[in-house]
Amino acid sequence: MKFLLTNPEIDQQIAEIKRKIRLSMNGITSESMEAGGIVYKQNFGVAIPRLRELAKGYAPNHDLAQRLWMLKIRETMIMATLLDEPEKFSIENARQWLSDIHQPELMEQCVMNIFIKTSFANELIVEITDSEQTWYKVSGFMMAARLHAQIPDALTDELLNKVKQYSRTEEYYLYKSMGLCLARLCRRSPDTAKKISNFCAQHLNGQNDCQRYISEEVRQEILFLDN
Repeated sequence: MKFLLTNPEIDQQIAEIKRKIRLSMNGITSESMEAGGIVYKQNFGVAIPRLRELAKGYAPNHDLAQRLWMLKIRETMIMATLLDEPEKFSIENARQWLSDIHQPELMEQCVMNIFIKTSFANELIVEITDSEQTWYKVSGFMMAARLHAQIPDALTDELLNKVKQYSRTEEYYLYKSMGLCLARLCRRSPDTAKKISNFCAQHLNGQNDCQRYISEEVRQEILFLDN
């Protein structure tokens, strides 16, 4: 377990943030999320736009963000993704956060707010799409989708090979993230779109839900790009 040194200023900020979260709590939303299988150690049901508003009241601070994450409260973990500093956030930090992610909501916030802003983003994509853990794979393909314009050809080819490898999965979030990834990569260039279309025709012949979903996502994206 990682321990961080106490800091009176950060302690005060954390107490203030927790108080503001409690004042913004929505018990009905929290109960609805839990009933839908979205379970956290603690969840106050605060809407993400409200958490973004609260985060704007604080300067980005790596130590504050790490402390907020360690509380394992839904709202503090999401605020951690908003307040951490990409230049100070290490790949070790990313690995630790990934090990704590069990919900698509939290995964999306990590990817969007911090992971794709790091200098090691492509390295992390390679590492976590190789993982045995479903949420790691999902995070990696979501990262690649958001960074599609910056993905080099070699990594595009590697991602295609991994989609082929995982194309028999029954994990909904995994095949959804792979479909989005390939669709977004089609935006890189007409040649890339053609390569991905040919890949789908050759390897994703619609034998299961995953293959049908990915192929349809790519088909719809190419139709959109051609218009």
